[in-house]
Amino acid sequence: MTLDEHDRGRVVPVRAGARVLVRLHSTYWSAPTSSDTGTLAPVGTSRGTPAGNCEPGAGCGSVAADFTARGAGTARIVSHRDSCGEAMRCPPGQGDYAVTIKVA
Repeated sequence: MTLDEHDRGRVVPVRAGARVLVRLHSTYWSAPTSSDTGTLAPVGTSRGTPAGNCEPGAGCGSVAADFTARGAGTARIVSHRDSCGEAMRCPPGQGDYAVTIKVA
């Protein structure tokens, strides 16, 4: 299952053993993290991928992290960014990302 900015605020049910990929489409996002690694564990390290034809400082590209649902419970995947463009502060509601994963 792949989640992105459009899933912000959602509650997503998954089964134990499922893989969850979070891909946020700007390199200004912090690495997505799990609030409960016993329920939703990171797989490897998060990674940022710059876009090809992009001016320096524009934030083009994505930040991604993989997780595995380990056992029943609830975990939140969160990320934050202070900038929504070069020297541009994020408007209210655009600087935080959170999705709730319910593992059955």
